[in-house]
Amino acid sequence: KIEYLPPYSPHFQPVKQAFSVIKSYLRRIGIGAFPASAAYYELYRAFQIITPTMTWGFWRHCGLI
Repeated sequence: KIEYLPPYSPHFQPVKQAFSVIKSYLRRIGIGAFPASAAYYELYRAFQIITPTMTWGFWRHCGLI
């Protein structure tokens, strides 16, 4: 079964929720205060906080599972 979505539907995009979690982490640690090399490391750590359980929740929230 194919479901057609509107051209832009952020409510059906789990990546938007993942980026929201990453951005809130970066805001919480104050990413602007780090030197460039440390900022890259913190960005890497921000992506690591997304767990498989969280990704299932993102998909479930969008109604895609």
